[in-house]
Amino acid sequence: MALTPATTAVHSKLVDPGIKKIFFDEYKQYAPSLSKIFSVSSTDALYNDYAAYAGLSEAPFVAEGETFSEDAIVHTYDTTLTQKKYGFLIPVSYELNKFQFDKIAGKTQTAARALARKVEGLASDDLNNAFDTSYTSFGDGLPLCSVAHTSASGGSNQSNASATGITLTEANLETGILAMREQLDDRGNMVDIVPNKLIVPPALEKEALIITKSDKRSGIADNDANVNKMREYTGGMLNVIVWDYLGAAAGGSDTAWFLSDSSHSGLKWEWSLQPMVEKLPDSVGAKNDILYWKAKFMADSGWVDFRGFWGSAGDGAAYSS
Repeated sequence: MALTPATTAVHSKLVDPGIKKIFFDEYKQYAPSLSKIFSVSSTDALYNDYAAYAGLSEAPFVAEGETFSEDAIVHTYDTTLTQKKYGFLIPVSYELNKFQFDKIAGKTQTAARALARKVEGLASDDLNNAFDTSYTSFGDGLPLCSVAHTSASGGSNQSNASATGITLTEANLETGILAMREQLDDRGNMVDIVPNKLIVPPALEKEALIITKSDKRSGIADNDANVNKMREYTGGMLNVIVWDYLGAAAGGSDTAWFLSDSSHSGLKWEWSLQPMVEKLPDSVGAKNDILYWKAKFMADSGWVDFRGFWGSAGDGAAYSS
């Protein structure tokens, strides 16, 4: 029986399962929790178009014997999400595998963490740029948080941002909650929005938890109940989400804070290819005994409506965009 030479091809078959296992095990440890903030879905399309519509107006009174009046759903704005590809190559030499496999494991773990960080960064960009007029997604051409969202049906502009950059306090949290509950559709109808998530950077974690989770109201001497904790209160039981990638160290802000109603928020994340690693054909590195693995993913994110979301830059500065 002929012996099989220790070729690059044979070498790759031995290494490939180990690299894939290390990659996916590591990615699971760092995988972003996108579903806490975004509506996450999968797609097979390069472009996905979302058309927004305003519902019918309030039903008018119809007197006996009179004809019912007509009404129609109004098309408002369109939004397009476009898939983008991200990734890199992981080279592994024959010598590295033969003598230092632990370094292969380290390179693979680094690759998994790098993809996880990229996913976190792309998703957090939508919030970190929520007040940037050059960063848009929804068809009205305005940032995620704006004081002047236009109505497609010609109605009054709407705001889902603090015009004064209010800081996160118990009183200001109520201001944000009330502002969200007053959001209307493009026909001027109530949308029945009630925030259930308070999203903050690490610097605001302590304050957010004190405000929402204390048994009694924070920052006062009396014994009032903390309505932000009460399940019976329609604005209560806020789930505090602390996202490291919203902080200044990650390119965000240590003061900005956001409210979200998960049933109405228009924030979307779409996967067309979730993070993965694959070995390139052996011929790629056959001449120099170097094998290549490719780590990559394809995704896009954005918002298809501003309703169900509200934000404050938290810096006490005037905001008019």
